[in-house]
Amino acid sequence: MILNMIKPGSYTRNFFKVSFLLILFLVPACSGAIFLKNGSEISRDEINDVIMNNLHNEAESPFPVQFFYTTSCGSCRDAREYFMSFIRKNPSVPVEFRNLASNEENRGLLNEYKKEFSGIKISYPVVFIGDFGITGSSDIIHVTGQIVREYLLQLNS
Repeated sequence: MILNMIKPGSYTRNFFKVSFLLILFLVPACSGAIFLKNGSEISRDEINDVIMNNLHNEAESPFPVQFFYTTSCGSCRDAREYFMSFIRKNPSVPVEFRNLASNEENRGLLNEYKKEFSGIKISYPVVFIGDFGITGSSDIIHVTGQIVREYLLQLNS
């Protein structure tokens, strides 16, 4: 380990320890959730009903899909791979990739979404599609297609 090569008590060794702890605290937990702008969490089974009964602005498209991630997050990597496949299979659905690691504009946009989706603790990876937010790679992978299909059905009917 790199710390064993540095003299005990040295500034560099302490710097590495503090940096490592800081990184651990800054990385959000990757729990998954499906939630709405009104702050309520919903189950996968409720998605169709929510879209059919609560499509607020029928004239306004819920697209593009907004995907927020960082390059250093394993869960984000899984979700990113999913979206690479998703856009190959669904080229008509626009997906915007928003890397938070080094882009202040993307972090600002995520903060705007956090305000819109009040009452929910939002961590990355996170996707916003219309009135829906999805966190956690598992929920993103298993729910995004369903939400997109339901919105497309409602917009085309």
